[in-house]
Amino acid sequence: MRYLKGSIIHIGSIVFIFILAAFPYAFYQTGENVSFKPSMFLSVMKEFFIGLFSGDSFYYAQGDRTRFILSDMGNAFLESFLYLFAAGLVVLILAFILGIWLWRGSERFLNKVIGFLGILPDFVLILLMQLLVTFIYQSTGIKTVKVASFSSDDPAVLLPLLSLIIIPLLYVIKTLNEETKDVLTQDYILTGVAKGLNRKQIYLYHVTTNVTPFFKADLHKILSIMISNLFIVEYLFNIRGMTSMLFLTQTTFGYQYNLVIFCLLGLFFLYLAIFLLFTGVIHLVERVIEHV
Repeated sequence: MRYLKGSIIHIGSIVFIFILAAFPYAFYQTGENVSFKPSMFLSVMKEFFIGLFSGDSFYYAQGDRTRFILSDMGNAFLESFLYLFAAGLVVLILAFILGIWLWRGSERFLNKVIGFLGILPDFVLILLMQLLVTFIYQSTGIKTVKVASFSSDDPAVLLPLLSLIIIPLLYVIKTLNEETKDVLTQDYILTGVAKGLNRKQIYLYHVTTNVTPFFKADLHKILSIMISNLFIVEYLFNIRGMTSMLFLTQTTFGYQYNLVIFCLLGLFFLYLAIFLLFTGVIHLVERVIEHV
């Protein structure tokens, strides 16, 4: 039943993508008024599916030339995947360490950090990091990290990863801190302490195994935060990823329904791939703990 529900949600998400991408065609301006023509939804989608069989839907305009979408999208998908996977892996590792094992120290520190970062939008935080790197270089002449990617062979790495890590990490640590604190007050923990179990045994066999399900339940939220940050990160750091291909091409060469569809589907499968990978990593951690 759970898998059926998940399949329905995924199919519904794909249908929503096709409808969402067609909205610019359904609204048009006539004089000073904006008109809505629902029939354009079916018309645009019909033309797209016909183009799949003829091959036209697999090409998009880039100035006075046409390019094969899947070829360009493959490189963009890989670029976004590598950034998300690396950032997500760091979030997973630090979440277990700071959210569970070192929850007391991180809880005291986290309240102050969240209070400060909570008032800063993501793009402001990124700009502040870029300005800090620039200030250090102008003051000392020392080049620390790249503030933007100037080409695919010379990418910015550290600042984009930090931008993708900070917000979801703070969220998940705060959540795990609360759950860890709650688990430690349960009767079975108190019983284990009374029986002489040491801190390592309690955290490894009882706390971690009981908090990890909450971590898995929040994985969708964590990835949603990271994907939303990806739009800002790729734009401000000039990364040629999925969101960059989606927006920069549209603003430069005009709106193209087929390109939007493939990019949105690419983001959907990017989300799904990262989710499955991290679910597998968490499951592996659970299995390792069982056999320790």
